[in-house]
Amino acid sequence: MTNFTKTTRTLAALLVSGTALTGIASAAELSANIGVTNDYIWRGMTQSAGTSSVSGGLDVDFGNGFAAGTWIADVDFGNASTATQEQDYYISYSGEAGGLNYDVGYILYTYDADDSDFDEVYITVGAMGLSASYYYLLDADFDNAAGESTDAGDSTYISVDYETEVGGYGVGVHYGVYDAEDLIVGFEESTDMSVSLSKDDFTIAYITTDDLTGKDDEDRFVISWGTSF
Repeated sequence: MTNFTKTTRTLAALLVSGTALTGIASAAELSANIGVTNDYIWRGMTQSAGTSSVSGGLDVDFGNGFAAGTWIADVDFGNASTATQEQDYYISYSGEAGGLNYDVGYILYTYDADDSDFDEVYITVGAMGLSASYYYLLDADFDNAAGESTDAGDSTYISVDYETEVGGYGVGVHYGVYDAEDLIVGFEESTDMSVSLSKDDFTIAYITTDDLTGKDDEDRFVISWGTSF
């Protein structure tokens, strides 16, 4: 996902229900999550037209570094799309090497609208609260900015995050660069920055986005609640 960024959740239903994986699934740890936010933000861009969004997810941790999950949320892209719901699926592998934590995975983003789905692979490396992530587009149902079929790599996203605790509050700092000029008509490379403060299940974040589709900077405060069980 924090301010409900799409750090998504997975193939859980498929993995749990598959008869060939029954033994593995029975030893896995299953968890669920729900949340609500006044504005669903992804890479500095609102996914809910600046209004509230409710979400929920299901995760399976297989205890050997592998995990899978699915995550669903309300969306509203205004006149840009008729989509009202997003459902994402992921599978990932995480571990530690040389004092660094790492996480590699695959994410499929799906929507209840034609020609909207796309998928990415990613890698995250971090240590002592500091992490760096790289996302790479594999394919998309919609054409790129030139009206051609989407090519792998037509968009990338690089981010750096730092998380720590101060006086019993979780503090997070985020900086990201989204390069999708070859994918979206009129899109310019954008940067998004945020500072967040969290306590228990609540998070408040200040988010600013620069050079988004040629517009001026956008600033917003996002309040979110989320819990897992």
